[in-house]
Formats: sequence, structure tokens, C-alpha cells
Amino acid sequence: MNLLQSLQTGRRATGAWLFLGSPDTAEVLGGAGFDALIIDHEHTPGGIETAVQQMRAIRAAGPSTMLLRLPGLDPDYIKLALDCGVQGLLLPDARSAAQVEAFVAACHYPPRGRRGAHFTVSRAARWGAAASEYPQQYERELVLAAMIESEQGVNAIGAMSRIPGLSMLYMGPLDMSASIGRMGAWEDPDVVALLARAERAVLDGGLALGGALVPGDTARRAFERGYRFVTTGSDVTMLRQGAALCLQET
Repeated sequence: MNLLQSLQTGRRATGAWLFLGSPDTAEVLGGAGFDALIIDHEHTPGGIETAVQQMRAIRAAGPSTMLLRLPGLDPDYIKLALDCGVQGLLLPDARSAAQVEAFVAACHYPPRGRRGAHFTVSRAARWGAAASEYPQQYERELVLAAMIESEQGVNAIGAMSRIPGLSMLYMGPLDMSASIGRMGAWEDPDVVALLARAERAVLDGGLALGGALVPGDTARRAFERGYRFVTTGSDVTMLRQGAALCLQET
């Protein structure tokens, strides 16, 4: 079952972030059992060529859905990422329904959207070998997520939830806390209230709720609150925590 199917059926799904730009790390985590892995292109090294290498490594290791966080709302970058074979995209710091509408439109071919057609030779369509099937097939696995990372974004959740084609609203709590001047103050009542308001708005709007865990939270508790997709860590944090554990045991 791919991630889109999990979101649509309510099955609980887990994911991890790939921040190192490393195909080897992607291969290790690709075989670890995560439902999805997110290649980050907003804050970390690596470009499209690296992403293709990471996707090959993930697929060689297992069935994890391959997602990519965009550097921003750039239709040309969206088109390139999809043509290279990502199965889903995350739009960072979505603040308005208009942004999300433009994001969804950039991901679909006309008449539904504005994505340029290149499937006759693209990697996503097996270098053209699947050109006849791809224009219909890609929508059956495409996950489109908007990241809520500000109080302004929280206020727009209701309008975003009504946009056809959006699969998930994903909570970015660190930037969300920073947007009200309390970056990383996880116990602050205003931070707690803002995140709770965001979660409730997504659930009320009917879209799948996803997000990163704040310190002290667990995937189990997040799922109990209504999350359908939770990222439980990253290649960086797992490596650092594993190293610390090894040193503790010496």
C-alpha cells in the first residue's frame, strides 16, 4: 500500500526525513520499514541528480513512497522533480489557499493544471516506455502536502482544506512556534494552543493530518490525536543518536 492509499483509508503511516543527500543513507532507511521517506531540498545539500540517486537506492531497498520537500513554490522545479520520479511533494510554509492552488495546478497536466508534458522521455514514465500509461497512472500515487509553518498558515487551513487534489496538511511545529516569537518553546501555552488549533482545524476540514513530532511527543500519541502520517526522525538525528548511544556504552 502506497502512502496515498494509507492517507485515504486512514491507515497509520510513518516516515523519516533525508537531510544528508546520501544515496547510501537513503538505501539503509529504505529497507527499515518506513512508509515514506522525504528527500529535503529546502535546507540541505543535494540537487535533482542526487535525488535520482537517492530514489534508486530507496527503491532497491524496499517499497517506501518517495517524497521531496521543495525549496519553494517554483513550477519549474515541481515539473522537474515529478519528471524525475518523485511520488509526492511537500510545499514548505504554505500561508494561503492561493499558494496551495498554484502548487496543485503545477503538479497536474492540463486541463486540470499547468504541468508541462514530458512523459514521452521522462524517468517517471520509465524513459518513455510507459508513456501511454503515465498520464493517468501518476495520479494514483501522487501525494501533495502543504506544510503549515506559521500562524498565518494556521488561519488559512479551512480554505486550504477545500482545494481539490491536496492530499495532506503537514504540521511544521518549529517554524510555527517561531512565527509567534517563541521558537522551540514547546511548553509555552501559546505554542501548545497554536499547534492544537492547527491540528483541530485540519481534522475539521477533512484532510489527512501529518506532521513532525515535537520533543516529548510520540507517534502513538500523535496517531491517537488523529494524525495519519508522522515523521519520527531523520537520517541526521538517527546517526547522531546512534553515535551517542555507542559512546554511552563504552
